[in-house]
Amino acid sequence: MKKQLIKKVAAVLALGALTASLLTGCGKKEEKKDATSASTTQAQASPEDAEEVPVEKRKIVIATSGAGPEPFCYTDENGNLTGYDIELIRLVFEGLPQYDVEFATCEFQSIFTGIDTGIYQVGLNHLGYNHDRGEKYLYTDTYDVGSHSIAVRKGYDEIKSIEDFGGHKTEIQAASANEATFLAYNDEHPDNQIDLVYTEVDNLLVSIANGTADFEYFTTSTLETQIAEKGLGDQIDLIRVPIEESESFTNSLQGIFYIVSKNDEQLANDINARIEELIADGSISELRKEWFGDSADELTLEYVESAKEFIEKDQAK
Repeated sequence: MKKQLIKKVAAVLALGALTASLLTGCGKKEEKKDATSASTTQAQASPEDAEEVPVEKRKIVIATSGAGPEPFCYTDENGNLTGYDIELIRLVFEGLPQYDVEFATCEFQSIFTGIDTGIYQVGLNHLGYNHDRGEKYLYTDTYDVGSHSIAVRKGYDEIKSIEDFGGHKTEIQAASANEATFLAYNDEHPDNQIDLVYTEVDNLLVSIANGTADFEYFTTSTLETQIAEKGLGDQIDLIRVPIEESESFTNSLQGIFYIVSKNDEQLANDINARIEELIADGSISELRKEWFGDSADELTLEYVESAKEFIEKDQAK
């Protein structure tokens, strides 16, 4: 009896020891498993929790004269740069966070010399395309297209179309798109040239109104804005020129562009991608209506592509 009791106690103790051993082993396995799981979770979470390394932005300086033409690029009464061209480039760079942008004002010709020397990265002054400039700079996608008009004083009927420019006087600025166009016209019409008067101040509409100049040829929206601002509505008439006729006259495009250095292709590509995105989503259309009203000429991706093709073919000559 005593022996049987001792055997039962021993069996109970042995069973307890085995259970404790098993529990201890499971506990260690669970701890190991938990530790491994925690380590894996921590390893997976660490990239998300790690502090983001700030990406260094490239500084971009956009150069403009800040003196017009309105309503494209000018300085308002508070000394702030504004205009359609200015507000659009701001919108462009809002979608390019890799760049840190600032504006600089300078003389018109210094826009180009500044890009040549690397002081500026983007040139902006409602710039049209011409062959010589295209050899030196990259043109972005066109961001504006519009009809041109001829401004003449009321009652002056000697000029009714582009064909009547010969023998008449206008004022131009050096290195402007009109300078290249009018000089080419004079080369083709040596016996009936346009009388060109060079000036540094854009006050041509006043000269037309007082009779010291005969005409101005420029974008319709600019002329309409300037006539209204100068209070010359009762002294100036506008003769609208079809886009096709204007492009034939200038042997160029009616589109307007930003320019960058030939060595800055990535910047040009980034700007182009944004311009095309803003055309596609309607942002440029909205901005154009804001500045030019419902009568604004529509800018399409098709015209952008045709402008690219024109420049490529012209530069291949």
